[in-house]
Order: sequence, then structure tokens, then C-alpha cells
Amino acid sequence: MKKVAIFSVIAFLTACSTIVPLFIAPKEYSTTETPLAVEANKYFWDNYHQGNYDSIPKIVEKLNLALQENPNDLKITVHLGFVHIWALSERQRIKTANPSTIEHIFLSKRYFEEAYLMNPHDPRVVGFLADISMIEGDQLKNKKIQTEGYYTGLKSIKMWPQFNKFTLGYLFSNLDKSDEKFKKGIDWQYETIDDCACEKDTKKTDYKAAIEKIRKSKDPLIYRACWNSWTVPHNWEGFCMNWGDMLIKNGEVKEGIRIYNLAKESDSYNEWPYKSELEIRIQNASKNVADFNKPIDNQNINTQNVIMLNSKMSCTGCHQMSKNEFEKMGYKELDNENYFLKK
Repeated sequence: MKKVAIFSVIAFLTACSTIVPLFIAPKEYSTTETPLAVEANKYFWDNYHQGNYDSIPKIVEKLNLALQENPNDLKITVHLGFVHIWALSERQRIKTANPSTIEHIFLSKRYFEEAYLMNPHDPRVVGFLADISMIEGDQLKNKKIQTEGYYTGLKSIKMWPQFNKFTLGYLFSNLDKSDEKFKKGIDWQYETIDDCACEKDTKKTDYKAAIEKIRKSKDPLIYRACWNSWTVPHNWEGFCMNWGDMLIKNGEVKEGIRIYNLAKESDSYNEWPYKSELEIRIQNASKNVADFNKPIDNQNINTQNVIMLNSKMSCTGCHQMSKNEFEKMGYKELDNENYFLKK
């Protein structure tokens, strides 16, 4: 009987050795969009670009229908990851706090994990997976998940420093200003300009030359990360808003105001829906040092004066178009070459 049992175990393990790779093998993604996917992607971008936070449930519904039709659709999967981050990040828009908002953390992570399985070479996916993993680890007080997320983030920076130094630094803006990672996050904002302009120590300049180089760059790794585009129409302004917020939180009022004012170098600054928010920040910079260092009160966050990351413009501060811009630019169907940086 013992011999039979042993042979049974060996047979089972042998079978498992051929089955397990099937479950861990990379998942091929599809670039063919069904009519449902085309409709869902358009609906996502139209509402994201208009800042229609209340449309998120309908966006999720349309994206989910498209995903059910084609589970290998990478664009749909990534957009589901994005829309759940949007729902979480701009919770300040919700009049009555809803504890279930944290569910968006776990849903976003699941979709970015799936996107990573299909395309581990896209540095945006790696960076966002790192961010949401660290958020999940913090929410669950799970150091292992946080640490894994952090090292995934460092990997994403190596893949695309111009983009992911900002994304990780943005997340670190939520930390206490005494935290070493908060300080690292500020450093990464300065380094982002250096990386985008292919310069060193631009901090010692007025940034004019660096900004001009970024504006004229034809390198997609630079202009997509560092300047404005159809997908991120106010990327530069939002970048300066967060950077300035971090400096104000750190007590560097004069430098924070200097960085805020760099947002005005954008060609489309006057169309930015959050232009007035930036002007108020400049006026209230000294007062905001204390406000930005107060603990987040998630039950009353809709009335709290907070850094960009926790605000109603956490995502739309970069992605929202003005009404005039939306009427002019509308929706663009991005081809796969432009949508996916690498495979």
C-alpha cells in the first residue's frame, strides 16, 4: 500500500509539473478591437478628458462588457486599471464618504497585474502596478506587498525614468515630510526635468532652456512623459502643480512658488481647467504649509485643503481638457504603435 501511495504522489507531482507552466505562462494580448471595445474606449476617453467623475460606473460597465467579449484586450484591461485609480484618487469629489471606495485599490491592482502578464515590457504598466501595489500594501499594513511594489517601481524607473520618477514621486507626496521616501520623491521631480531635457543640474537655472528642449523634442520617451499631448493635454501643468505642492509641504515656500509658476510656460496654460486652483495655491502658499501636512481625514476629505494627489484633480489635473479643447480635439483612435511603447 505504501508503494502504491508513493507512486501515486510521484504521478501527481509529475502531472503537476506539466500543468503548472500552463498557469504561469505569459498571456498573449490582442490588438484587435471589437465594436464593443471601440465604443468603451471612446466613452472612457471622452469622459476622462471632460473630468466626468460621475460617469465612472458607466465607464466600468462598458469596459467590463468589452473585456468579457475579449479577455485578451490589453487596452481595455489597462483602461480598467486606470479608471479604478481615478475613482480612488479623486474621492474628494464624493459628497458623503463611502468606505467601499477602497475596493478600487484591489480592482485596479488586479487589472494591472493582468496587463503586466500580457505586456511586461510596457513601463507605464510596470509603474502603475508598482504604485497600486504600494497603496494596497499600505491599506492592508502588509510590508511584503509594499516592499515588492517599491522594487517594482525602481524597475519601472530603469525602464522609463522620465515617466516613472514622476509617478512614484507623486505617490510619495502622500508621505510625512520627514520620511526619506518623501524627500526622494522631491529629488525625483528635479531629476525628471534633467532626464527630459538631457541635462544636469537644471535646478540651478530658470528652466527656460530645458523647457524649450522638452517642447521641441521628437523623442516619444521625452515628449510623451514630459509635455502635453492628446492623451494628457495638461501634463506639464499638472506636473508643476504636484512638484510645487511637495515643496510647499516641505516648507520650501519660495521654491514652491517658483515651480508653480513654471506651469505658465505651457502653450495651453490658459485653457487648463485648474488654472485658478494653481493661482490660489500661489496666493496661499505660506498657509498651505500647515494644511498640506495635516493628516488626511477620509470621512471629511471633501472639505479638506489637500495636496494634489488627494484632491479632486488628482488625475484630471493632467488629463482634463477645457470645453474649448474638447470641442477642437475630440476623440482620437490611437494606433497600437503610438499606444504601446514596447512589447
